[in-house]
Amino acid sequence: MTKLRAFAIHLTASAIIVLAFLGVMFLAWYPAPYFETDGGWKVLRILAGVDVVLGPLLTLIVFKPGKPGLKFDMSCIVVAQLGALIYGGTIIYQERPAFVVFGVDRFTTVPAADVDFEQLRYPELKRIAGIGPMLAEAKPPKDLQQRQELLFGVVLGGQKDLEFRAELYEPYRPDPQQLRARGIDLSKIAAASADAKQAIDAFVINQGGRLEDYLYLPLKGNNKDIVMALSPKDGMPVGSISISPWLEDY
Repeated sequence: MTKLRAFAIHLTASAIIVLAFLGVMFLAWYPAPYFETDGGWKVLRILAGVDVVLGPLLTLIVFKPGKPGLKFDMSCIVVAQLGALIYGGTIIYQERPAFVVFGVDRFTTVPAADVDFEQLRYPELKRIAGIGPMLAEAKPPKDLQQRQELLFGVVLGGQKDLEFRAELYEPYRPDPQQLRARGIDLSKIAAASADAKQAIDAFVINQGGRLEDYLYLPLKGNNKDIVMALSPKDGMPVGSISISPWLEDY
């Protein structure tokens, strides 16, 4: 086997493995729009660089037919690649959004690493595996004292906010009237930014109907905040708009 053939085989195999990993990541862990709001391009670039570029290049450098210790050298390269893939994949998996939690006036993506799954009280929220994050809503404790302790703990003590308290999660059963009262007025954002208006118009065209046919609330992500569009009938998500939901950003 020639050096170039070994490089081509290694490059092809590495590319296939990384593409399969990306397929799982984009389809199961970070389906749209969650890679945009929570994805880790930095880790992904390192992962792709090590597994698709560095590994095959090392093969091109060290491969020599009949070279003593060639099998050991190639084994080290493959082990290093697998280690990088496992390490990067573990980080990406732990940081995937496990829940999209509605709280008061916005949705918040919550990474799996920040969820104490043992604190979940509802069986329907204890999913072992599935596609994308689960919808839930976080409600303050009914007991007034517990509610005050939570508020003071968040404001003064640096405790986790409502959306990150798994013991407060409930199945998402929205009240469309409440969502409408808390919704964003996209016409103000469209008036403030030509780029935002273009994105809003594109969403309406793709979905059909009018701007007023949907409800809009912030979707707060780990990396980026965008607008989530909801059905006015049942409050379920129907799409998203890749613009900031905060008027002060314009």
